[in-house]
Amino acid sequence: MKVCLIGNNLTSLILANILSKKNFYIDIYYSKSSKNNYKTRSLGVTEHNINYLKNYFKDISKKTHPINKINVSIQNNKIKEEIYFDKNSITLFNMIMYDKLISYVKSKLNYRKNVSFKTIKKKNDLTNLINKKQYNLTINCEKFNILTKKFLKKGIVKKYNTTAFTTIILHKEIENNKAVQIFTKYGPIAFLPLSKEKTSVVFSYESYENKKILEKEISEIIFKFNPQYKIYKFEKFQSFDLNLILPKKYYHKDILFFGDSIHSIHPLAGQGFNMTIRDIIKLDKIIDRKINLGLPIDKNIYKEFENLSKSYNSTFSIGIDFVYEFFKFNNNFTPKTISEKIFKFINKNKKIKELSINFANKGIF
Repeated sequence: MKVCLIGNNLTSLILANILSKKNFYIDIYYSKSSKNNYKTRSLGVTEHNINYLKNYFKDISKKTHPINKINVSIQNNKIKEEIYFDKNSITLFNMIMYDKLISYVKSKLNYRKNVSFKTIKKKNDLTNLINKKQYNLTINCEKFNILTKKFLKKGIVKKYNTTAFTTIILHKEIENNKAVQIFTKYGPIAFLPLSKEKTSVVFSYESYENKKILEKEISEIIFKFNPQYKIYKFEKFQSFDLNLILPKKYYHKDILFFGDSIHSIHPLAGQGFNMTIRDIIKLDKIIDRKINLGLPIDKNIYKEFENLSKSYNSTFSIGIDFVYEFFKFNNNFTPKTISEKIFKFINKNKKIKELSINFANKGIF
């Protein structure tokens, strides 16, 4: 059983670990020119998904920083309202730096003799590879390459006219287990603790006049809405444009598309990577069932995976978009009296909070 994984990213490496443990032979194809620059990118992994990953990475929770409180607020000249999520000190999700997690996952492959890394020198090498049809499964985990551009047809596309800026703030040591999401007139800002002295910041800056913003201005906005930190230093800022992109199909002939290529969403809820893990869980279950029944594992599983994942991913992504639009509308237009009533109702209603926590954790109510 031979599997081709395209991309030297976190999605591909996790899949390689999982499939290699099933005694599949894995070839990971990647381009040396495509470097992932994620020095300030952080990931929030839900407790449900961490528990799944422990099946393949037993000590993964030791690499993460637990979050047991979440504070969501709207802050502008008219409104300052807050919602608190706290479930008796139970871990709501786990923070980790992207680079740290990818190094950890990659280190596990060093001991697997059935995993090989192969470089792609030319763009046409990928299409030639597909045409040879030498693999039982070919899974493209890259969001931007010739295969994605050529064969993945976009269904829903929405431009947010927003740039996400990420950085790490170094600050005075505190008991740092509360994540904060603030909806401001400039756009949402998330403060995501990584340790007692470090916190990841994701600021989605909304600009409808193509107005560029300087790093100094970003720092000043972060200082203004900073909830609790005595900041010593900002790490280098990184940025990327935000869009909602959902494809019409998840596969094309011999290729299954996976990860960010099939769901590009707004980062305000921190669910992008969690959606990928839920997709991995579905694919894992499909393959295990085929093995247990003695059925062939080939491109016929692509359609089954799409049927299990597509409607769910589309609904979930549109739901996150609705949350974004709701808070944006509320921040700009809703009268204070209405806002107060909504926030007070949510804060008093434990059932709604529990449903929200469960939805964020498992992706289902």
